[in-house]
Amino acid sequence: MRIELTRPWPRVRTAEGLSCGGDQNWFPDRNFRLCGCGVVACADTLLYLTGRGELEQEEYERYVNSLRKYFPLVPHHGIDGVRLAIGLNALLRKRGVRVRAGWSASGARFWDRLARLLANDLPAIVAIGPSFPRVWDAERLQLYRRTGGAYVAAARTKGHFLTVLGLDDDWMRVSSWGQELYIERRAYADYMRRQGALFTNLVYLERMEKQS
Repeated sequence: MRIELTRPWPRVRTAEGLSCGGDQNWFPDRNFRLCGCGVVACADTLLYLTGRGELEQEEYERYVNSLRKYFPLVPHHGIDGVRLAIGLNALLRKRGVRVRAGWSASGARFWDRLARLLANDLPAIVAIGPSFPRVWDAERLQLYRRTGGAYVAAARTKGHFLTVLGLDDDWMRVSSWGQELYIERRAYADYMRRQGALFTNLVYLERMEKQS
């Protein structure tokens, strides 16, 4: 089984070339670089849903800055999934996009919901939550880069939002830090089981029926 979004993910033209989505590390605000991943995931999702495919980096940064008031970041902690969905809903309504967002806090239907999102051409904003309730736990989830047919370790993270662009039986293809990366499904499921589904989960999008 392989499910993918039907259109290319938004790209940003930088000095290094075209990115895969945005990167909070482009911004001068230290707290945003530390905690702005959820805002970037929402910005990229809005760009996809409104059909904007490619932007210059300066244009992208202005766009993200125009959204930041909808996503209040707690210094050093960022934003939780519920508040992220609230801010995204406000922006979807403002732009007339007939999609609504909600935070899923149950692990039971995670994979079904993720597959349904992608099958309906809706991006999935997924959280690799902080350790809970063991906030001191240093466990992180491994992300990979695909080189040829091999998956090469690229980064380890926790307390992070990213966007899922595709799914097969073994891997999630994701956009994070302006890169196309991969997460092993089994590893994510194990992480969710150990850390709990309250913070390790997804923003569930749903298309609204058109009014007659």
